[in-house]
Amino acid sequence: MNTTQKPESKSSPLIHGFTGNINPNKPSKHKILFVDDDSNIINALRKVFRLEPYDILFTTDPREAISIARREKPSVVISDMQMPSLSGVDVFQAISETSPNTGKIILTGHADTDSAIDAINLGQVDRFMNKPWDEGELKRAVNNLIEIYQIRVENEQLNQSLVEKVHELEHFQNELESKIEERLDEIRQVNSLLDQSRKEIKLQYLSAIRVFSNFLELRSPAIASHSRLVADLSRILAQQLALDEGEIQQIYIAGLLHDIGKIGLPDHTLFTPFTSLDGESQTALLKHPVRAQTVFLSLPDMGEISKIIRHHHERYDGHGFPDGLIGANIPVGSRILAVAEDLDELQQGWLADRKLTLKEAAKFVSNSSGRRYDPEVIRALPKALEEYASTPLPNEKLVSAQGLKIGAVLSRNFTGPDGYLWGTKDQVVNGRMVTKFRDGESVIGVAMKIYIFKPQALSNNS
Repeated sequence: MNTTQKPESKSSPLIHGFTGNINPNKPSKHKILFVDDDSNIINALRKVFRLEPYDILFTTDPREAISIARREKPSVVISDMQMPSLSGVDVFQAISETSPNTGKIILTGHADTDSAIDAINLGQVDRFMNKPWDEGELKRAVNNLIEIYQIRVENEQLNQSLVEKVHELEHFQNELESKIEERLDEIRQVNSLLDQSRKEIKLQYLSAIRVFSNFLELRSPAIASHSRLVADLSRILAQQLALDEGEIQQIYIAGLLHDIGKIGLPDHTLFTPFTSLDGESQTALLKHPVRAQTVFLSLPDMGEISKIIRHHHERYDGHGFPDGLIGANIPVGSRILAVAEDLDELQQGWLADRKLTLKEAAKFVSNSSGRRYDPEVIRALPKALEEYASTPLPNEKLVSAQGLKIGAVLSRNFTGPDGYLWGTKDQVVNGRMVTKFRDGESVIGVAMKIYIFKPQALSNNS
């Protein structure tokens, strides 16, 4: 129903006050503020909402409205556009500084384009409504803005909670070196917290993986670098084997964290060829896959990843450890990690008495196909190595996320640091993609490698 009140002459006396919720059966925590220099309009608005479960605030003075909003934090403000001292845009601009979540409705008898633009840009107005208004439409608008207000407030609280969680993680990381064994128990609790946060914001999960990687970095930069290489090559091998995105992600994360069980072992045990170690050191080293698995036992989402880590030293012929699994009984992720890890450790001199070249290491693992390694993974290795070491083609340009611009065109599929496909070949980069790539790069702390077509290449193609 349309109101019959129309603006006539502006009333002179200043009024401001409070109308409580007069419907006790519908308690409300929300307040609505009416601002209009015409008291007749104020009274008409109060009449519209007299049976609604809201606390009503009102004033004919725009300056007083700003003070009321600062003090009361209303969920919605309904204001006239044209008022003598301050306009509705001025009022909303001031309110936005102290109550950014408040919904804003402009009531106006007329509005030109410039006024509308100012209201949107400066006053952050949510709705325009004409006088006289439709009561039903006005109520629906207020109800809608109250729902939005609640969402905004809840998001603020959630963001604050996530910020606090990130600070907690940083605190744990700073104390790691002096209390490694003590921190292993705390890691389970922190990751339980991270697991919940990951369901809400994916970058929070990536941040957790980054923390674990930093543990390895603090223990040994060589092991951390080795783990990143194993993770990257394992991801490419998994893609060559056409595994689904969920498996690829799990294998990538397992590659990053597969040596977490080596924390606490001395350098001599870590960097001496296995055959040159004494019996006690060999025994300690053989336990690291199981130790790594126990770190993640309390984290539900890490169950499959921890299994991959536990079995990454199994042999295809059943002579590996810790469980002597054979062939397809070994998780496919573990079979992939076994190839990627040994390929790098052979080059580092951690497996053999001397460091092997990449070509020699690749030949070694290939010659052990069917014994140490899954033949299917070995068949995928040459193409995986080619992709891993590939350089940009003449028509391509390699950029980081910071160098990625809107309008660029991806020249290859791009898999993000979480193991999922973030972009496909020939996809045009939009603003949302740029934000996602840069946020991801900020979390992992390493420049991404993104292949895009050179502008001239796009011109030639067109």
